[in-house]
Amino acid sequence: MKTCLLSFYLAIAFTVPGRLLAQDAAPFPVALVNMDKVFKTHKPLLDKLAPIKAAAAELEKNVQLRNVELETVVNKLRAAQPGSPEAQRLQQQGAKLQADLQQYVQKERGDLQKREAAIYLDIYRQLEEEVRKYAKAKGIKLVIRQQDTSLDENQPLQQILTSLNRGIVYEDGLDITEEILKALDARSAAATKP
Repeated sequence: MKTCLLSFYLAIAFTVPGRLLAQDAAPFPVALVNMDKVFKTHKPLLDKLAPIKAAAAELEKNVQLRNVELETVVNKLRAAQPGSPEAQRLQQQGAKLQADLQQYVQKERGDLQKREAAIYLDIYRQLEEEVRKYAKAKGIKLVIRQQDTSLDENQPLQQILTSLNRGIVYEDGLDITEEILKALDARSAAATKP
């Protein structure tokens, strides 16, 4: 059976040699998009994320203020007579402040993460659409996500490991990130026109 299959494949190879050579000479329809670069440099995305970063900074200030309040209560508790009504009151107050702080932080960070995720999802959908349009126009059949990595021994170990485990080791002329960024910029400009 194996001999028959081998004979069949050889017969096809010798029957259509020009077709096989033509396929080998044609460029493989593959491209790369550096998603890290898009997320780090696309101005409309960065503009949408700016209020979230400001809100996160404000949240951190509020957390620090509440921590100072909690530390004040804890310091008073240390100075109070153990078992006294004052110590019990301060202990309850400290426990309530700590629980309130944890709930506050969890809620606020969750809200910020949801807002940030919605922005990233929106831009990712736009990116997918622009990549799809570009790929169809250029006859590209496969677009692979590329990471923004470098091999620098001065960076943290986790970044070095990420660089060593990247999926693409070498590419030459397959990166379409700049074209996709231009398409995204044009899309954003069209969306903001009155």
